[in-house]
Amino acid sequence: MERVSRRRLLAAGGGAALASAAVLGSGVAAAQGTTPPGRAVINEWLERYIIVIDQAQARFARQATQGAGAPTGPAYYTGSFYRDADVSGTTLSANAAPVGRFRSSGWVYGGGAAPQSVMLGVFDFPARGKLTVTGNSGPVGSLAVSGGTGEFQGVGGEARMGALAAGQFGTLVVEFQLLADTPGR
Repeated sequence: MERVSRRRLLAAGGGAALASAAVLGSGVAAAQGTTPPGRAVINEWLERYIIVIDQAQARFARQATQGAGAPTGPAYYTGSFYRDADVSGTTLSANAAPVGRFRSSGWVYGGGAAPQSVMLGVFDFPARGKLTVTGNSGPVGSLAVSGGTGEFQGVGGEARMGALAAGQFGTLVVEFQLLADTPGR
């Protein structure tokens, strides 16, 4: 067995790293994981949508009692979401078409204009895939992007959600800050 010095080992390792960087384009891309064939390498991007809650479909285990922070209990919401450009002020344009559907279930605290909730939500983008978010939402809540399918497979990041206008819980704005190929982060 031939003895290998540290210098030769480092030289061999450095050459392999250089070859890897040349093949992949950069060492940073290699550190971020692999990209499936046909999928563009995008490290981070923002998407912003307006959610309109379908109040007729909302379900609560019990109604809010009087007092700040009183739980309303388990709740279910659904609605459509639209491109940010389809909304002027707080009004949806007449020719706005939904981009997808939103479903959420969780526990809602407090009532009134700005309820707080711990939730699990799914954004269904037809022909693109689904994004799953979890966490605490409220007047301005920060939710973790905890999974995705289709175009969003392997995506992580954050979803910031809040009321589009004060006192109007039925219309929300959501902004996704997405990071590609980030499972486990």
